[in-house]
Amino acid sequence: MLIPASLVIAIFGGLEPNFAAWGLETIDSIQNELFISSSGLYGEEAQPGKPPAEPAFTWSVGVMVQALNAATRARHSYSPFLQHYIEATKVYWNPAGPVAGYDVLPMPKSPDRYYDDNEWMILAFAESAKVLRSKKPLELAKSAYRFVMSGKDSVLGGGVYWREVEKTSKNTCSNGPAAASALALYEATKDKGYLQTAEEIYAWTKQHLRDPSDGLYWDNISLKGNIQNWKFSYNTGLMLRTACDLYRFTKKPEYAGDAREMQASSLNFWCDKDGSFKDDLKFMPLLLENWQRAFRYVPNTADPRPVIKLGLTRMHDEARDSLGHYGNKCNDKPNGKPYAPFKLIDQASAALMYLLAASDK
Repeated sequence: MLIPASLVIAIFGGLEPNFAAWGLETIDSIQNELFISSSGLYGEEAQPGKPPAEPAFTWSVGVMVQALNAATRARHSYSPFLQHYIEATKVYWNPAGPVAGYDVLPMPKSPDRYYDDNEWMILAFAESAKVLRSKKPLELAKSAYRFVMSGKDSVLGGGVYWREVEKTSKNTCSNGPAAASALALYEATKDKGYLQTAEEIYAWTKQHLRDPSDGLYWDNISLKGNIQNWKFSYNTGLMLRTACDLYRFTKKPEYAGDAREMQASSLNFWCDKDGSFKDDLKFMPLLLENWQRAFRYVPNTADPRPVIKLGLTRMHDEARDSLGHYGNKCNDKPNGKPYAPFKLIDQASAALMYLLAASDK
């Protein structure tokens, strides 16, 4: 009988999962099952054995670009996939005023643009610029940043809205990554205006959306001041990233303290007793990545690698279906049944988590 790797790790320790192989295997499955050759795009979802019917939403696009960034870092032969996809994503760019930005789906269509969607593209393309050693993705990131900043105003004292056509809330998912995006552009350009903006948005988000009991982040605040107190791992993950980078660039001790608190609380909050991760796959990469970032850049933070090793190994052993696909949750149990449909954002998130873990050994 084959003993799951996660059980061996839990009992004996020391087993080294091949995260890079798992990640690239998942990228290859995406390429085979979700790539739409006629457009150069990837589909949002597919039924087993059938091609995707519709292109992906922009959120999924941003995750897929990040997964291809990580794949290219692991093996340069994936560089053409990344380069071609960056070029193909131009069909999501909606030039309509008042400020052009990435739309939720390809053109032509009337505008429906989300500020967080554009932030995922900024973070992905800023990383692509480093991976490919090319200025072109960085220029795309700067253009998307201009759209994001058009969603920032003085209502509630600051902050960035979530959705352009419905300015009804300001969300952690549109403010944490806005600050992180500003810092990614600051790192690339050394323009201090980006750093100033990042500090301002970080402070606003911390004031309005941080749970003081544990340092983790609520979901959003309405324009009437009502808090939606859901907690998703990517919200804390992006604020953790921002705290780490603000400490890295300014050396202000308060940012290190914030990072230590968020890392410790989130390791406790989103890890189950059996070692599995307790959130949607599409949210977890942004927390896992920044557990690693905190350990790398902030003194006196925990080494998350044992937690990551066990959580990802359990996910690989237990959450994949019989066809090798992933479902919505990190700790899903398919029980021998295929996920139908299976989604790009979940497959790309799994690949990204494996490849991030492989790069941080």
